[in-house]
This record gives sequence, C-alpha cells and structure tokens, in this order.
Amino acid sequence: MIFPNKFIKYEESILFKMLRLLIICQEKEVVGISELYSLSEKKFDGIDEFLYSIDILHILDTIEVDFKTKQIRYVKTN
Repeated sequence: MIFPNKFIKYEESILFKMLRLLIICQEKEVVGISELYSLSEKKFDGIDEFLYSIDILHILDTIEVDFKTKQIRYVKTN
C-alpha cells in the first residue's frame, strides 16, 4: 500500500498518490485540510491513504501542518 513492490504497482502506492497532494499544495500554497481532501479524494482508496500521504510529505519537510487553523502550507525549498 505505501511502497510499491512486486504485488503493488507504483501507481497504486502512496508514493505516487501523494504527488497529487503536492501539486495542489504548490498551486494554492495554503489550503485547508478538508479542502485538500475534497480536491484529491478520488485518487485515494480511503482516508488512511490520504493521512499517510500527509504524514510522508510532512516528514520530508515539504509541507507544514497547522492544527490550530487546520491549514496546510507548502514549504518552498531552494
């Protein structure tokens, strides 16, 4: 589910699906968590895959999550 292997195609893995979130975050720079899910829910098989994707992007310092305002901010890198 998270990582591709001989049973899970790359297109079915979280690594591929999280790219959709990254594109949306880059375009909007700041987006609400519920809005982000609404814009991308067709790409995910469930809310768990969406949350895994958010976690991975946060660990990679690609996004910042503000739980007080429920906003996700794209982090620009040089």
